[in-house]
Amino acid sequence: MQPAPVLHLVCFDLPVPPLYGGTEELDTKIRVLLDLGVALHVHVFVWPKNLHAGKMPDWQPRVASLRCYPRKWMVGPYDTRPWALVSRTSADLIQNLASEPGSILVEGWQCADLLRAPALKNRVIWIRSHNIESNYYRMQSESVGNWIYKAHYRLESWRWILYEGLLPQRLRQRQNSGILSICASETSRWSSMRLPAHYVPAFVKLNPKVQPPNEGSSVRPMQAPYALYHGRLDIAENIRAVRFLLSIGNKSRQIPLVISGSRIPDSLRKTILLYEDCHLVDSPSPMEMQRWIQHAAVHCIPCYGMAGLRLKIIHAMMGDGHVLVSREGVQGMPWAAWLTVVQSEQDWENQVQKALEKPLQGDEVAARHAWVLQHFDQRANALKILDLMGVMNS
Repeated sequence: MQPAPVLHLVCFDLPVPPLYGGTEELDTKIRVLLDLGVALHVHVFVWPKNLHAGKMPDWQPRVASLRCYPRKWMVGPYDTRPWALVSRTSADLIQNLASEPGSILVEGWQCADLLRAPALKNRVIWIRSHNIESNYYRMQSESVGNWIYKAHYRLESWRWILYEGLLPQRLRQRQNSGILSICASETSRWSSMRLPAHYVPAFVKLNPKVQPPNEGSSVRPMQAPYALYHGRLDIAENIRAVRFLLSIGNKSRQIPLVISGSRIPDSLRKTILLYEDCHLVDSPSPMEMQRWIQHAAVHCIPCYGMAGLRLKIIHAMMGDGHVLVSREGVQGMPWAAWLTVVQSEQDWENQVQKALEKPLQGDEVAARHAWVLQHFDQRANALKILDLMGVMNS
């Protein structure tokens, strides 16, 4: 009997509920790799206060090992590397990786400082690129109002620009490294820098259909059809999107709007409660969230730049309603043809009202669902990663 293929997975966060976009990818991928029989060693960066919190994922007994490393709060004042990167450096991590066999998959550029480690210079190391980080932080700086956060995001964006400029030299020095991009358009960007880059679709939990709630249920207090925005509500771009949707809903008075998500700031909650035609679903359970997504007549996803992949678009495509997305959020994406692309902010009110008045037909919904299930085939995409890294042959 052949030994199981070995893979080290270095993660930017511990994927325990409630999951957000990046950790949902981690959690789903880990489960698929375990189902494929991979001996998985998981290395995770967490904040020191969470090191001994006791909350662990349910797949922990199945992995070969799970080790946590504390993130750093303070970094050197003259360090030009991004804070998100420097705070995820660990001598213990390098020592553990160097002392054990197996290829290394690094989840996110935040953990990629280990590319500089001399002890790992001959190891197979691939990076799962979730974003072009300089774009992501620039986008956050343009969305946030607080000047302290704005300055932090701008500084991080500048530091990421410097870091990304060094990547071609750093990766070309290695004979056994590459980039696995979550975003098709960003794959082209990496390839234009003559880097070994491959597009591998996101690992998304594609939930089965759930039955609509009974009349009068608190799960759906508004009558359909309604427009929905969902997501983690403490992210600067998401807060900006919610405020924008509130403004058009207040203007038209004809758009029943639902905002559903977790980690909502008090200031945003108070703002939402001022609008009679808007309903807030605060921290719904996964089943409740799935019901809202599935039965929405329209999904509204304003975007303010191109950075990585917004998983909320994929979840919305598995619902039964229209999916409206800003032009900036779909450029170069393979699924753009299945969406209604809103060209400018001035077009949103009209496009939402048109979509509410004309529901999608069943055959249109079924065709979109079939495409999503094929494109985001978790097993096929996991096997592609293992093949590119040579794990199954090691």
